Amino acid sequence: MVYIFILVYSGVLVYFLYLKVNTFAEKRILMSKVLLFNATGSQGQTILRRLLEQGHSVVAPVRSKEKLGMIRGLGAEAFVSDLSSLSLAAEIEKVDKVVLQIPAAVAPEAMVQITKAATEAIQCAGNPKTVFVISSTIPTSTTQVSSVDARRTMVELAANHMPDTPILSSTEYLENLSTAYRQPIVENGVIPQTVPATLKVNYLSWDDLASYVIAALDSDELLGQVYPIGGKEGIDGNDLAQRLGKVIGREVHYAPISHEQLRGFLTPIMGPDVAKDYAEFYQWQDTTGASLLNPDTSQIRQKLGVELTSFEDWAIGAFNR
Repeated sequence: MVYIFILVYSGVLVYFLYLKVNTFAEKRILMSKVLLFNATGSQGQTILRRLLEQGHSVVAPVRSKEKLGMIRGLGAEAFVSDLSSLSLAAEIEKVDKVVLQIPAAVAPEAMVQITKAATEAIQCAGNPKTVFVISSTIPTSTTQVSSVDARRTMVELAANHMPDTPILSSTEYLENLSTAYRQPIVENGVIPQTVPATLKVNYLSWDDLASYVIAALDSDELLGQVYPIGGKEGIDGNDLAQRLGKVIGREVHYAPISHEQLRGFLTPIMGPDVAKDYAEFYQWQDTTGASLLNPDTSQIRQKLGVELTSFEDWAIGAFNR
């Protein structure tokens, strides 16, 4: 009888220890401290919000005191940094995980310089779990176009300094339609795009980008390689116009524009030099790199367990409010 009691007692004790260990592990996941680069950008703010919602604490490097208040107002920590490897490494050593994003609205040389400093700092800090986000398609070989080859150099720097880090390469963002192109769509029923109407694009929303990033942070399934990410499906220009028109309740047409027109449109927003770089990148992407715009995302979505928003649900939320 005593023997049976001891067995039962031991079993109950083991069970409660199991629960305690697993609860502690779950709390550790929820309480991870994440250093998020480019948290003041539109995509970065979306990732920041989602990280906080899931219980992570977040710290972000910013380049001016004015942006400290912005990040703190969102519920995260922030520190002013010149983005040198030395200033970043000391802060990275204090966190559990890193989301490395490089701002796209800068010159190619700046993209490479920031990537070099950040990847060196992550390596110096012992290579904590990192996910690297490049908000564009990435060439598989050099192209002799500086704005395109800069992306390839960023991948090479990551491979050298943090070889186990997965790189998420996004396609076009849906929010381009609801922000930069919102006025011509709503007022004139026109979607101005440089992508030919016959090409399918696997558009990605900022919120779905955040889903990929957070799932990748918590996963051990991804290798140190480039993973193209996008939405559920590829949509060509004419289909895009028809489906968006149904959501907003008016006729919408897809109107391809030249890369020179894109450069003129972006110049007052980004300045002439960055606008030129952008136009050159899109000229490559819309021609030689066009196949990269419609990746099959089914395998990585299954691997990460990511559920994405349909185009219609995204459009309802983005336009009908």
